[in-house]
Amino acid sequence: MEFRLKDIDWKAVSGAIIETFRSIGRGDILLRMRVDKLFPFILYTFALAWVSIWLTYKSDQTMLKAEQNKERIKELKISYAKKTCDIAGLSRISTIESLLKESGSEVKAPEKPADRLVD
Repeated sequence: MEFRLKDIDWKAVSGAIIETFRSIGRGDILLRMRVDKLFPFILYTFALAWVSIWLTYKSDQTMLKAEQNKERIKELKISYAKKTCDIAGLSRISTIESLLKESGSEVKAPEKPADRLVD
């Protein structure tokens, strides 16, 4: 069986094309294509796509929060190092004496070592 263009009923083809455009215009093209039988599958696919988009959004939000927390941890480590350095500097006797003098206290560092009372 050979395919020849002169065997095609062009009037029927043009009628089908016109009827398809009319069906699109009326809005019943999907019913003519019997897509209503596939509605549960279309609904299921839509639900899966929606869940996928929602999970992607949530994971992006989590990653953003993790990046923000990393930046905050860096800042807190710097602050911790500064405070540790300040506290270590306060443990020197000369620093403590100058702070006591500024606050008007009469307390001073001992001038001689403590005597042992009991051996």
